[in-house]
Amino acid sequence: MKKFLAEDLNGVMPAMITSFNKDENINKEGIRKTVNYLVSQNVHGLYITGSTGETFLMSPGEKKEVIDIIVEEVNGRVPVIAHIGSIGTKITIELGQHAEKSGVNALSALPPFYYGFSNNEIYNYYNDISNSSNLPIIVYNISQANLMDLDTLKKLASIKNIKGVKYTAPTHFNFSKIKKEISNDFKIYSGMDEMALSGIISGADGMIGSFYNLMPEMFVSLFNQLQKGDINEAKKIQEKINIIIVYALEKSGYPFIKMGMNWLGIDSGYVRRPFVSITDTDVENEIKKDLKILSKENDLSGIKFLEGL
Repeated sequence: MKKFLAEDLNGVMPAMITSFNKDENINKEGIRKTVNYLVSQNVHGLYITGSTGETFLMSPGEKKEVIDIIVEEVNGRVPVIAHIGSIGTKITIELGQHAEKSGVNALSALPPFYYGFSNNEIYNYYNDISNSSNLPIIVYNISQANLMDLDTLKKLASIKNIKGVKYTAPTHFNFSKIKKEISNDFKIYSGMDEMALSGIISGADGMIGSFYNLMPEMFVSLFNQLQKGDINEAKKIQEKINIIIVYALEKSGYPFIKMGMNWLGIDSGYVRRPFVSITDTDVENEIKKDLKILSKENDLSGIKFLEGL
């Protein structure tokens, strides 16, 4: 696996789905096809075994297998960040050490949740992970696990291998504070798909999200337009993206993403229960009908998964 440094981890990074067969076993070929499709769309990296990858519905052994498959298939073409977080430090470290041996370029971990851990316990969790690995580590700051305040984030940034944060909240005004009070080299990854534009404008180094699986070409185009300084064009792209996201979230979220990818000929597979896959033909046809209307009314040209409707 090619060695990428922390400073190389920028741009558009899909929070990659995990493909499962109908019997809920790992769909190895589906995972490989997903990797190759996303890389072919010029994404800048992959964020794997995270929330979108249904990480909390997999056993530690399954996560290791998925990491191995992805790293092998990527073969150094783009950086790979493996999410390893769980409630327990022991499990997290074990998975992180496996991911490092497998050849990932960085680790990411959700803070421990459910038990209402103290800030000191959260600090110890990340410090223990850092002491067990030589890789850059990206803190995962998300409202579902209680958002960290700036003081907590600053304390975590003092840990030797902590190099950035995946920030999944709409408070992008904090990005400038984070850069100013921690370091301009401290990486920020905007985690809200519908606010990718805002995230980059506010100072994020990259974007990590779920719908990047379904519409990678749109997010890459948005990022490229911002790099060129064309905010108006980027805004138009974001508006198109958001029309799809709003509709999709009314339906199902991850199942919708996998259904749309299947329309592209990518074997994205099924979601694991208790999520419910979209398998009813009548439901799928109704969704296609709705999307045709949305596309016509809003000129959703350029979105590849809609082109075959």
